[in-house]
Amino acid sequence: MADPTRFDRSAVTALLLVVDLAIIIAQLSYGLVVHGTDPLAVPLYTAETVAPFLLGWLLVAPVLGVYSARVRGSLVETTLAVGIAWIVAALIGVGLRATPWLVGDAPLAFVLVTVGTGLATLLPWRLAVSVLARTRS
Repeated sequence: MADPTRFDRSAVTALLLVVDLAIIIAQLSYGLVVHGTDPLAVPLYTAETVAPFLLGWLLVAPVLGVYSARVRGSLVETTLAVGIAWIVAALIGVGLRATPWLVGDAPLAFVLVTVGTGLATLLPWRLAVSVLARTRS
């Protein structure tokens, strides 16, 4: 059974999870576009690019309480939990990409850009949710 202090089983949590995953997919798909690849034209390549990061997020975020009501209600805890979760998830993703079994590699510039853009896309959204949660309680 999921620990309720780390994972709040609610419709709000389900929505947060779906939007978080959509943001990660959009961020990485945009990266493909920037590098001249149409993500829709090469769906398997896109999936292979995105999957390691989604796996990293799905492994780390619940453990760090990203989907808990407590974190959702605190700006500081949201910043720390989401920030650390993304950094670790991104490192898992680039680590998997550095293996010979997946496309791509993991040069330092890619690692830094991936971590930075992930923080720049996930944190504002989750902080807005946290502000909304605080005003509604």
